[in-house]
Parts: sequence; structure tokens; C-alpha cells
Amino acid sequence: MSDSRTRPTRKSNTRQAAVGRNAGGNNLPVLFIVAVVSVVLAFVILLTVAADWFAGDDPPASPAVDPTPTSTAEATPAGSTATAVATAAPTEAPTAQPTLSADGSIELACGDILAPLDKQHVLPSNCVPPDLEALPAQYSSGLQQMRSAARAAIIEMFEAANKEGYLLYANSTYRSYSEQSATYDYWVRQNGKEYADRTSARPGHSEHQLGTTADVGWSGCELECTIGSPEAAWIAANSYRFGFIVSYPDGKEGITGYAAEPWHVRFVGKDVAQQVVNSGLTLHEFLLR
Repeated sequence: MSDSRTRPTRKSNTRQAAVGRNAGGNNLPVLFIVAVVSVVLAFVILLTVAADWFAGDDPPASPAVDPTPTSTAEATPAGSTATAVATAAPTEAPTAQPTLSADGSIELACGDILAPLDKQHVLPSNCVPPDLEALPAQYSSGLQQMRSAARAAIIEMFEAANKEGYLLYANSTYRSYSEQSATYDYWVRQNGKEYADRTSARPGHSEHQLGTTADVGWSGCELECTIGSPEAAWIAANSYRFGFIVSYPDGKEGITGYAAEPWHVRFVGKDVAQQVVNSGLTLHEFLLR
């Protein structure tokens, strides 16, 4: 009988070869895929390295700015059709400076009945009120003129005082710049400059030039003669009801710059006069608020 262990059959060899072929065929796709993935990864890494090499360091958070100012003309390339426009930083409008007179006083606008006229403020020498009208003879000493609204108001006040037994009249109203100059010079000659500056305004500084001011007298009593009289008390208590204020009240020389003049009233209108009384201020202080 023959020994089958030492002589393999053809069928057995054929099966082993088939098995080997199948094993090799199953490994080929896996190796191919691995190779392709490796090539792709290598290519990606190569691109990343190249990008980093060309780009250099990380970019700054914001563009670098040259601290040296560059004009628009320098920044515009040669041959460019762009128009160079200079952009200026916005600036505040300059504050208007007051006009000063020769003596350093602030010059006021002519015609303003509420102009804060005092020793630091002055009217132009050619300032003349536009609507001066003469007062009725029964209410004036000689020819006296006031602006229309002030004239009507002082007539109303005189008529009201008359009903209460006070016969008032205006003994000095509008004065021109030149007339005030003559008046001031007169008091300087009479009483000296120091006294004149307390009792008389320099030209351009007088409320009389406004055409809204009157010195009030009665029965031939004028100026200092009126101090302490019942008429002066009536004016102090009632003139505001007609739009007038006593410009230089007693005890206020340190504020107004002038000694007390209970006879000197200035028209500011009924509404403003009421406001001045309510404020407790002198007219000088009120107009400078």
C-alpha cells in the first residue's frame, strides 16, 4: 500500500496557492489607501510650511502708523487723478471780543434801553436815541425830551402822583454826549474831580444819553433838595409800577459807583422793573447778571 504522507497530492498544492493569492489580494487595497493618505498629508504639511515661511511672523493687531505726519500731496502717488483734500481738525468759534473805547471801557450798542451803562461801560459819542419826543410843558422844566415809550410812562407816573397830591416834573432828561461832557466839567470845576466822579457821570457813561432817564423835581426842589422828602419816598415806592427804577438808591454807592440820587429814575419797562424789585438787587447789578 502506498504512503500518502510523503507524496502530497496536486489538489492540496492548488488550494494552498489559491489561499496565498487571496491573502495577497486582500492586502493590496489597504496599502494603496495608506500610501495615498500619506502623500496627501505630506503635501498639506508642505503647503503649511511654505505659507508660514512666506508670511513670516503673525500680523499686528492693527496697521502700523507712521508717527511722522505726511501731507496729502506726499501720500498721493505720482500720476494719480485723486484730488488732495486737506482735512482740518474742527475748532471752536472764537469768542467775540468786546469793543473798547479810548478809556478802556466796554462800548455798548446804541439804542438798547437795557444797556448796563456804568463806569465800566460806555455809549458811542455819536449815539442818539431814534424816537425822542418833547414832554408836555406841565411836566417839564424847559424843553425836555425822552424816548417815546419812556415819555408815555413818565406822564402816566406824574398823573398818578398828582392824584395823590405830589406835583412832579422832569427837570433834566435826554443829554447828548457833548452836553454830558459840559455837565461833568462843570461839576469838576465846582466841587473837584473826586466829588464830581461820585455825583456826575463822565461823557458816554451817563444814563441820560439813553433818552430813558429823568431827574425829577417838584415845587422848585431839585437834586439834593429832594433827599428825605415825601415825594422822594413816593418815587422810591411807586416808580416801578410805571416801568421806572431809582438807579442810585441810598446806601449802594459801593455797588453803583455813585452817591444816592433819589430823584434819578430810569425807564426799563414795567415787566423788567417788577423783576428788579423782586430780585432785591440794584438796577446796576440786575443788568449785569
